[in-house]
Amino acid sequence: MPELRWQVVAESLERKCKAPTAEQITIARALALPLGQATPALVAAAELRVLLRMPLALTLAGDFGDDEYEVLLDLANRTDLAVPEMDKLGCRELLNAWLRVARDRESAAALRRLKPAVDDVVTARDRRKGPDIHGEISSIGANGRLHFRGGHGLGTAPHRVTRITRPGEDGYLDQLHLAREHAAAVQSNPARITRAQEAQLERWRINFPATPAAIEALRNALETADEEAAMQRLLEKHPALLAGTVVGTHDTWIRPQVQLGNHYMADFMIAGQTSLGVRWTLVELESPVSRLTNPGNRRATATLRHAVDQIEDWRRWLSTNLHYARSARDADGLGLPGITAEVPGLIIMARETYDDAAAEIRELHARRSHIQVRTYDWLMRINESPDPLRRDAPDQRLRLA
Repeated sequence: MPELRWQVVAESLERKCKAPTAEQITIARALALPLGQATPALVAAAELRVLLRMPLALTLAGDFGDDEYEVLLDLANRTDLAVPEMDKLGCRELLNAWLRVARDRESAAALRRLKPAVDDVVTARDRRKGPDIHGEISSIGANGRLHFRGGHGLGTAPHRVTRITRPGEDGYLDQLHLAREHAAAVQSNPARITRAQEAQLERWRINFPATPAAIEALRNALETADEEAAMQRLLEKHPALLAGTVVGTHDTWIRPQVQLGNHYMADFMIAGQTSLGVRWTLVELESPVSRLTNPGNRRATATLRHAVDQIEDWRRWLSTNLHYARSARDADGLGLPGITAEVPGLIIMARETYDDAAAEIRELHARRSHIQVRTYDWLMRINESPDPLRRDAPDQRLRLA
């Protein structure tokens, strides 16, 4: 079982790397096996297994080669361990035992150097030579491995640790932030949220479809509005108008104006729940009188490029603040359970015109950056005919955006 005190683990590892146990010595004498006091207990156990392999019908590891012995020599040199010559080992069973001794010595020495405790935060070298990893210690394994909070097998060997920061020390909160973000980034299935997390979203749950009054308000706004702010106010007042823009076979939640850090504000964030979990969408609004493309060259307008940049900025922010974003609001988080840094984007802007290269622009961004570019006319149509089966592509029957 995992331990909370490094001393207990270090002493256990050191015992196995020292003299054989009394029981091992007794058995060795009965079998006439010469077992020196300098033989580590782990190696003594391997020698007994090799001796008893025939009468006990044990299946043991076979032969080994020069490359494997070089691994042992390298590890032994790092831990100041004297190991037998290659021809004295005889089989991989004994080689593996000596490898285990060397690893345990390395772990025990690292534990005594670090003196790690629960809640300490460590920085460690990634064994694949990738970026450093950060972790908040939750316990210590019997083999010396430091287990991190966040599950998913997170942890590291103590000898890989390059920095340890304890609660109350300078920089601890910064290191804790890195550790929690690292744990959030490797979460295997964040879309599977709990009932408690669903309850945190209750105030933003939407009943779909929108009412006839809300649809009429949208129709009137499209005839008179000439700025983004007017559409923002309308959709905040009637959020069900946005519910059909995402696939949600169970619940849909819509949050307006979500502050992301000190510099960003998402116009809306929509979560649709299906049998596979929760899928969030970032929504950026632009003016209904803007254009998707320039009349002359049919390329994306500055307004559209700005909207795309906004969503990319939000994603970059999320990539380094996932734990904060997913944490509950009453725990000083944003309360966006299940969100990921790869969250899809939706831009709603402009009206449909026959001289606009809308379809080409939409396809380009959907393919390259997973951002859907749609018009307010599209929003009007999916509310006039709210067919859930057509929400992913409700305008396939149309020639324009």
